[in-house]
Amino acid sequence: MARELGGVLLVEDDPEIARLYAFKLRLDGYRVTVASDEAAAEAAFQAERPRVVCVDARLPGGGGRRLAERLAALGGPPIVLLTNDQAAFERPPRGVARALIKARTTPAQLSDTIGKLTSDP
Repeated sequence: MARELGGVLLVEDDPEIARLYAFKLRLDGYRVTVASDEAAAEAAFQAERPRVVCVDARLPGGGGRRLAERLAALGGPPIVLLTNDQAAFERPPRGVARALIKARTTPAQLSDTIGKLTSDP
């Protein structure tokens, strides 16, 4: 059995995208919690204390960027912003460790990015 690499909170409102990313992350040894909106994400963040958080910039109500900013301000785990907006990619919210263009990011690339952000020096 693969060693568990820690928890990932995946905040994504598209169930198919969430399923694809979560499947690969679990294969790679991460414990994944999926939330589809801001309220569920904040509750899961408090309950799970993930090692990294991946946030879709375009959640219902436009709250993905706000959520990323709020979670980053808590000084917790690295935040990865998933976006298809070039401006958000080039200028992510303060505290976001990495922004990725969602349309170009495969599940394997997301897993690799998370691995780099959470690897021990």
